[in-house]
Amino acid sequence: MSGASQNVDISFEAISSSTNGDGGVPHGELLSKLSEALWSKNLNELDAVREELINAAGADVFVDAVGVSAMFHMMTRIADGTGTPLDAGTDEPSADIRETIGVNHLVSRRQSAP
Repeated sequence: MSGASQNVDISFEAISSSTNGDGGVPHGELLSKLSEALWSKNLNELDAVREELINAAGADVFVDAVGVSAMFHMMTRIADGTGTPLDAGTDEPSADIRETIGVNHLVSRRQSAP
């Protein structure tokens, strides 16, 4: 599955693992590795990917990526905590993407499905 953003082809398959390429996003593989390192809580891994990303893309990209990760984590916790289900206008159009990236199998998704 792919989509277009700013006339660039992107691939949602890269979301599920850094071994699935860059998804058509500049530094996408490193950004995926950063996400994995944030979730692993392995400080050595996080330090290494932080250095690699800053060297390749710059500190601004690193700071933006960490900020996006933090906001996403916060928003999903709020939605999960309140039991907010996806509305029909979001649920149906996002079905293929959610299946591709594997979120339909998360416990919080099953509990809040419409």
